[in-house]
Amino acid sequence: MSFAVAVAGSAGRVWTLANGVFPSNCYLHATDVPGECILVDPGLDAERIEQALSALALTPRAVVCTHGHFDHAGSAAHFQERHGCPVYLHERDLRTLGASNFLLMAFRIPARVRQPRPERVGDGTPPLDIGGLAVRWHPVPGHTPGSCAIEIGKALFTGDTLYARGVGLAGLPGEDATQLRRSVRSILDGFDDDTLILPGHGESATLGWIRDHNDALRGFLEPAPCTPASSS
Repeated sequence: MSFAVAVAGSAGRVWTLANGVFPSNCYLHATDVPGECILVDPGLDAERIEQALSALALTPRAVVCTHGHFDHAGSAAHFQERHGCPVYLHERDLRTLGASNFLLMAFRIPARVRQPRPERVGDGTPPLDIGGLAVRWHPVPGHTPGSCAIEIGKALFTGDTLYARGVGLAGLPGEDATQLRRSVRSILDGFDDDTLILPGHGESATLGWIRDHNDALRGFLEPAPCTPASSS
């Protein structure tokens, strides 16, 4: 099945799976334990993800979510129940996750989400060892109160905070454009240009490429100054 695009090199072994029910990216990151992986942002297509796991002969060791929206955490409960793996989510996004079914109804999507039992991540959570990989959470509030960029090696999973193209503004409850602007700047200032950005939607790119080519993001970070009203 044509479910994935492999990303190799300094980012490790990562496969991208585009969810179909509501388009978003789910990632399968192989760990140092043969046959195991970390699931990043499993959306609504649990069966499609299961097919990818089977084709790659992988079993999920853990689920990590950049934030609590249904297109990034919608099938987390499925994998927790079926594979017994923990689900990690920042504590400030528990309410966002709890509102998943309300948002699904608002978007008129005929799907419902079961709630997982998350392991809470906080601002001071130290790196976790998952299958021999150091997994680091970087709080980047703005898109949601508990949005995080998740760092694994030279890969940075940015959810809806940073895209290769465009800006992650959706107009949803809990969004804060000022915080988002600050969070995006923290990524641009805090990581090397060769860091591979794996976003929640769209294609992946290095941070340097995004810095040079994402004109919409540049405009968002540097809004045009207000022109004083004419006194005449």
